[in-house]
Amino acid sequence: QEEEKHCIYGEIGMGLGQTLFFNNMETKLQNAYGGAFNPNLGNNLMMGFYYAPKKWKGLGLGSRIKGTFGTSVLGDFGDSYIFNYYNLAATFKYFFSHKTFNKGYYLRLSVFFGQFTSKRVNEKINLYKHQYAIGASYMLGLGYTLPFKRTALSIEAEFDYSSRNGTIDNIGDAR
Repeated sequence: QEEEKHCIYGEIGMGLGQTLFFNNMETKLQNAYGGAFNPNLGNNLMMGFYYAPKKWKGLGLGSRIKGTFGTSVLGDFGDSYIFNYYNLAATFKYFFSHKTFNKGYYLRLSVFFGQFTSKRVNEKINLYKHQYAIGASYMLGLGYTLPFKRTALSIEAEFDYSSRNGTIDNIGDAR
């Protein structure tokens, strides 16, 4: 029997993220905060691992943790708004083009727990509002991996959809 080599893979990553609000979440936050704003780009940091034996032909199962740390944006009334997101997920990554893990084009699906924090700050008047919500996160990624001798470089686009429950000032419980 051939010895199984390189079946555990680790990954670290960084990138950019942009907040998009669906349904009436932006309106709920604006009502709670008392002013309008537009979310800005944020920085993504992530790490994970996969178990991917060769006999699985390009499929890997594992876990990822990702944080998106938003940059401050100026809203109405001179207030600053900050948005941060965190996800811990079970993940499935499938290299469909070469049927070899860590080589070529892949699809990734990650599902589990997500947390959202938004802040409104105006230090001139000592205003600090903080919103927090937790719930489910669903992430879908499409990427390409170029392997090297003992490492690889991947480029990926990801869409992260989350449904989180929290209590919003002046609104109450919201999803």
